[in-house]
Amino acid sequence: MPLLLCPQCGVGMREVERRGVQIDVCPQCGGVWLDRGELEKLLTEAKEVERAYEEERETYYRKEGKPYKKKKGFLELFDLFD
Repeated sequence: MPLLLCPQCGVGMREVERRGVQIDVCPQCGGVWLDRGELEKLLTEAKEVERAYEEERETYYRKEGKPYKKKKGFLELFDLFD
């Protein structure tokens, strides 16, 4: 028996692991339930991936002798939560 019922449709939620974080997902409506601190873990990892990508991109542009212009990242929006 599932531990959690979906608040939207009342179906038992499945627990899946994504990048080391346990996430409860409703198989019917696709709703997601995160426990305390799990959103921060996911956002921290996403920021690290974005930073690594941006560094790789900057290195490529400098090696090619092209002007480098940093794009505003999607995850900068989440700096509001810091």
